[in-house]
This record gives sequence, C-alpha cells and structure tokens, in this order.
Amino acid sequence: MKDSSLYIAMLIKEEIIKVIDFWHEVVKKETLFYRSILEDIDVFSSEVIDIAGPRRSGKSSLLKLIIRKFIDKKDWIYINFEDPFFINNNQPQTIERIIEIFKEFYSAKIKYLFFDEIQNINGWEKAIRKLYESKEYRIFITGSSSKLLGGELSSLITGRHKSYELMPLDFKEWLSFNNIQINTEKELILNKIKLEKYFDAFLKIGGFPKIAVSKDEELLKQYYLDILEKDIIKRHDVRNKAALEKLGIYLLTNSSKTLSVSSLAESLDLSKEIAAEYISYFKEAFLIFDLPQFSYSLKTQQKALKKIYSADTGLSNVVSFRFSEDYGRFLENAVFLHLRKQKGELFYYKTKNNFEVDFLLKKKGMFFLFQVSKNIENDLTKKREIRALLAAMGELKIEKGFIITKSMADTIKIDNKTIEILPAYRWLLTPDLQQ
Repeated sequence: MKDSSLYIAMLIKEEIIKVIDFWHEVVKKETLFYRSILEDIDVFSSEVIDIAGPRRSGKSSLLKLIIRKFIDKKDWIYINFEDPFFINNNQPQTIERIIEIFKEFYSAKIKYLFFDEIQNINGWEKAIRKLYESKEYRIFITGSSSKLLGGELSSLITGRHKSYELMPLDFKEWLSFNNIQINTEKELILNKIKLEKYFDAFLKIGGFPKIAVSKDEELLKQYYLDILEKDIIKRHDVRNKAALEKLGIYLLTNSSKTLSVSSLAESLDLSKEIAAEYISYFKEAFLIFDLPQFSYSLKTQQKALKKIYSADTGLSNVVSFRFSEDYGRFLENAVFLHLRKQKGELFYYKTKNNFEVDFLLKKKGMFFLFQVSKNIENDLTKKREIRALLAAMGELKIEKGFIITKSMADTIKIDNKTIEILPAYRWLLTPDLQQ
C-alpha cells in the first residue's frame, strides 16, 4: 500500500513539473498587447492583487504582461488553473505542493505568485491567506466572478488586498490590437472616414481581445455559451436552464433599457425572487451591469427602476442579431462602458418634467451629463435631446452638457449653457473631450 501511495505521489510530482514548465514557456512565448489598466495596478504592493473580469477578457495576458515588464526572470511562477491537470487535483493543498516543487526543481527564491482563474481550486481562499500571512510572496490572482474575488476574498483577508477589474477592450485598445495608432489631433482629422468605419466594426463585434483580431462571431457566440455554462449554471447549480437561457437572451437583447424584475419574472413563469437571483448571476459573471436613477434621496433612488447594459456590445449582437436596427442602443451601451471606467459614480437622470438624460457622471464633486443619439439631424430628435439636457443642466446648475452621436459634431450655446455634440469615435479617443 505504501509503495502504491509513493508511486501516485511521484506521478503527481511529475505532472506538476510538466504543468509548471508548460505555463512558464507560454508566458515567455505568447504575443502580448498593451492594456491601459497596467498603469493603474500597484505591481509592487505587499497586498494580494486580485483582478476580476469576464472570461476571455484578457486577464491571463495581463498577468503575463506584468511578469514580462516588471518581474525578475527567475523568481516567479505562473499557473493557469484551467489546465486539465486541475480537474482532478483541485484541493487547496495542490497550491502549496506546486510551490514546494517549484522551489525544489526551479528556484528556491520564488517571490511572485501568479494564479490565473483560481476559482477552479476548491477552498483556494484559505490557501491564499496562508501564503499571504507567510510574508514570503507577492500574490496575484484572477477570477471570472465579481463575487468570487471581491466578496469571498474580502471576508478572509479584509483590507489586505487590492482589487482591479479588467473588461474587454475599449476603442483605443481595439485599434491598437488591429495595428492602428491614433495619437494626435492631426491623425484624428486625416483618418475620420476610416475611424467611423472602425468604430462601427468595434460596436458590432465588441472588445474581447481575440475577437477584435479574428472578427470571428461564431467564436464570440461560444464565449457567451461558455460563460453561461461555466460561470453561471455550473457555479450556481442552476436547475431551470431553459428559463436561465431565455433570461440571458432577454437581458442582452434589451440592453440600454429599464428592467422590471416583476414583469420579467411573470413572462418567464418564475417567482420574483428567483428571477432576481438569476439576474444577480449574470452580474457576477460580468455579462451585464445595472445603472440606477440619480436622486438626492437614497430611498427614491432604490425604488426607481434600473437600466441594464451589456458588458460587451459584440455579445449583445451575436445573441440578438439586431445590430443595424438597434445601432442607437449599441452606441449608448458603448458610451456606458466607457463612462464606467472614469472612476466616478454613474447614473441616468430624470428631470422634474420626466425628461430623461442617458448618463449623469458624478466625479470629484462635479456633475457631467451625456445624451446619446445615433444622429440628431432630424429636428424633432434634436429638439428632444437638447430639451432634456437643458432641463437637467438647469436642475443640477451646470453649464455644459454633451450629446454623443455616430458622426455629427457641433457646438450649441443657449442661455449661457453649452452643449457639445461629438462623434463617438472622437470622444472615445480624446480624453480632454470626455468631461
């Protein structure tokens, strides 16, 4: 019996060596593209660095970028826990065993631990806490669930970790992945027609890194199905798969609209509680976000319906097949995703006369208003958008607002108030214009 146990232990040791070696080589050889979030991450922090975001958004590549740019050649280990080895070896002790073997066969001076998709290890939180409390390591982990990292890790190492969110590519990154660099006003002007075309492609296929390069919509559809299966159905042991799948289609098809949980529950023949729980699963998996209505009264804000937005316009497109007829909503969704990154509080706004403004960004004590419309060449559309903005600007006592369009540019001055009308591609590529 002892001989048998020893033999199994040796086999596992050999397999771990192979796993370590494989992922070490992947880090060294893979072609990588720069991501803007790299500037925000405190790479040399003594706290655990956790990076969450949807599956396939580039978290693995981000860890590899950090290793290549900042870390010594010998004192790091990178492991992706989606490796098939971990299907049957997913106990927390496996993490400690990997480190022991690395010290024995690679380098005893290991300092940096990079653990990708760590949720595949059962009880990973306690293993990470133990490693953290040893004070021997700098630890980086990624996961595909907002609750998994932000909530479950916080409960074990409160105040001892820094959280970051990595979403699919923004438009500037998307252009870079396609070998297009726009860095000056001159380049913006000379490439206007091309940039409008690129922006339409960006809206249609979205920002998942591999899709940005391959333009493979069938692969993008598979991404959605993988997230649904692995990060929602399997993780939460969902029994009513049919209702969940219908819900997913509804949420992604109706992005940029208000969501009534009661009405949705009734249409899917679910209780309101189950419907709300299922919706929370889509949020945890980074498939959707919600947007509250602004109010100075917290009670009023909580009672108001929220709007929902997709995490990626490409996902909405492959689920709904309505890109052309829904261009305005896709455009609004893209503006929402960009404003989410601005490190402020984001809302939609309703005036006292019930006019709606798509976005209110509250940042550093200041308000910024954004209306989104495919085009405002039609006089009725233009009057409607301007009327809502002016009313909101008056109520909030601000002097400048924005209308983001597909391609129109203009400046309108009314009663000492300024409305900047900007084409989306230009607004997204020019930080000074965004507020």
